[in-house]
Amino acid sequence: MITFTIPKPFPLLNHSIGQSRFALTGMRRKMARAVADAALHLRPSDPFQKAHVLIERYSAGTPDTDGLYGGAKFLVDALTTPRLLNVRTPGARQRVKNKRGLGFVVDDAPKHMTLEVRSVKCRLCEQRTVVTITEVVA
Repeated sequence: MITFTIPKPFPLLNHSIGQSRFALTGMRRKMARAVADAALHLRPSDPFQKAHVLIERYSAGTPDTDGLYGGAKFLVDALTTPRLLNVRTPGARQRVKNKRGLGFVVDDAPKHMTLEVRSVKCRLCEQRTVVTITEVVA
């Protein structure tokens, strides 16, 4: 089991709606950096093949469920493993799936990850995000 804390609550979906692709790229980079700062030394040598991920967002407000799960996307993407995609056209540029992934879990597909996101109401000075990754052995 791996547990780490990010000092801020992750941004909700409403924060990223309407942003330019450049702003969204910046948000993805910031999230990957925050996860790396909090947990890079906890990363397993091989990514988990199947894992249960629990994300607890401690904040002063109570967000709606769809905004909560949608906002967790950049955080979940940072937990996955980068993978080269097939090049269909000879000479085309090589593309990478989840290029900012840090290698905690193989992929965020349902066969590799189950996701649970909770909102916890707290005081303003106690805001944070707690991530718990538990390997599921089948």
